[in-house]
Amino acid sequence: QHSNAEQYSQSQHLTFHIAHSPSALLHIIVPSFRMCRPTPLANKSSCPIQDVDEKSHRESNNDPPLVVARRTLDRGTLLACASLLLLITGMSITFPQMQTRRDELGCDSLCYGTMTSVRSALGLVGTAVIGRLSDRNGSLLARTLGSFGTGRRRSMMGDDGRGQSNNNVPSGRRACLYLGTIATLAGLCIAVSMNSLRGLWLSMIPGALLQHNFDVYKAFLSEYHNDLDNLETAKEDDDAADGKTRGNYRNPAAPASSRAGSVGKLGMAVGISFMIGPTMAAMLSPTFQTAAYFAIGCTLTSGLTIFYMPLPVASSAQHNNNSSSSNAESNAICDKEQHSQNKKTEFTLINLLKLKTPKSRAAMTLLVIRMNMALAFHIFNTIWPASLRERFDFGPSDHARFMSFIGITYAFSQGFLAKRLVRTWGKDGKVYVLMACCAILGAGRYIAYYTQSLAVIYATFLFIINALGTMNTVLTADTGSIAPSDEIGSLFGLLQSAENAAGMLGPFMGGAISRYVGKDAPLIAVVGVYGCMFAFVSWGYERCVVSLGVDDVAMKGSTTGREEVKKSI
Repeated sequence: QHSNAEQYSQSQHLTFHIAHSPSALLHIIVPSFRMCRPTPLANKSSCPIQDVDEKSHRESNNDPPLVVARRTLDRGTLLACASLLLLITGMSITFPQMQTRRDELGCDSLCYGTMTSVRSALGLVGTAVIGRLSDRNGSLLARTLGSFGTGRRRSMMGDDGRGQSNNNVPSGRRACLYLGTIATLAGLCIAVSMNSLRGLWLSMIPGALLQHNFDVYKAFLSEYHNDLDNLETAKEDDDAADGKTRGNYRNPAAPASSRAGSVGKLGMAVGISFMIGPTMAAMLSPTFQTAAYFAIGCTLTSGLTIFYMPLPVASSAQHNNNSSSSNAESNAICDKEQHSQNKKTEFTLINLLKLKTPKSRAAMTLLVIRMNMALAFHIFNTIWPASLRERFDFGPSDHARFMSFIGITYAFSQGFLAKRLVRTWGKDGKVYVLMACCAILGAGRYIAYYTQSLAVIYATFLFIINALGTMNTVLTADTGSIAPSDEIGSLFGLLQSAENAAGMLGPFMGGAISRYVGKDAPLIAVVGVYGCMFAFVSWGYERCVVSLGVDDVAMKGSTTGREEVKKSI
């Protein structure tokens, strides 16, 4: 029973990190994401990862900039979801064997607890470092590993009159995605080749330190949306100057719901993959070696998908300006880009604590909410698995069904519910959506802990997971809207580092409260945290985050503003 509880605790811990930093084959999943793409495709291509011929290159040159930007957003969202789904599906199929493997290698509760703390500490450092590296397109890593890809598939006419693809564009985000994929492969190879306690420890280190692809993909999508907002606003300005009607080229979906929809698709891919992996393991019952080999294959395919990720407009504009002829305008833009690479990011913990600028206050608000969400989860997780075992004698099959239910519910909330709630309530109603989510999370955990009915637990978690998925989607979309394109990665990394810090502190606080105050005292602490979050969101979210505005920050904060974006397509 202790082993089952520990295994369930591990699964719950993983669910949180996937959901906050947070799980089918590619030809099955790709059509489903085409059906729920954020904006309509202007030109339907045969395959998102198929090479483009000269004719399609020439047609792309004739497309309006907004059409190209929307196609880039659609294609990037599709490939990001496919890559993340493959990566997490491969990882999750090994989860059922992990507890058995730890027992065979002599890793007791103290060993596992220490490993969890070390993993959180490595993640605390790794998320911040990867976030900063992903913003630097001029770094050595970006110019070497990050240049391995197809760029934006933007064609240029060569001396012979033939179209040439704009490949080998340096990209810090693409380099970090490759780095995360390589780290995952290294961990799996170590686990397969070293069947010992030392191998168990060594296999954990690369992924915990360098595999933060989910956060990098969120930064990618945020940069796509910033480019689209730049072009839409620039088009409105041009139409106004020409005396045309405003708004003819605006995105049909509101910016907030469009961002929420893109982020929600990533979360839906995570939820589906987290459901597919354990289900396949339960049906096929593979050995750890077989599961690890399958995971290696999925990870390699995920890395291949990264090769075809389209770069945002700003990244390609910087590369094109640096490689163009030396005229006065290009030199001025190059100097501007070089300055942006050398400047210090505003999104550091010290800068946020000063609260001097509207962006720092907005980022600090998001950090406080994220950290308290993580803290509440980890405190609750110290008493939840034991409570399930005592009331319902939960076994492995019960855990598998429960986790599959959580996975599919989370996928629904991220892929469908969140975007529709944001669209229905609008920009000003987001505060009420977040307040409702806080109330549901607090009340739902209280009901689930004390009920004696398993059906009530499932019904309660239906609301809890939908509230969690909606809240994560709204917070992630707003995070991408407050930062300029060259600092999005740093902000996502900082927020994830705060969650990892809460992951180190939460279990200790939950254990201490349970031991010195009372068995059920951690539940009261969790409800209290959600109550404080409810009050905090009501007091400060609108004035600090919502009022900042998407378009104002995207235009004024980005070092590659709308003029460069217009010229680059």
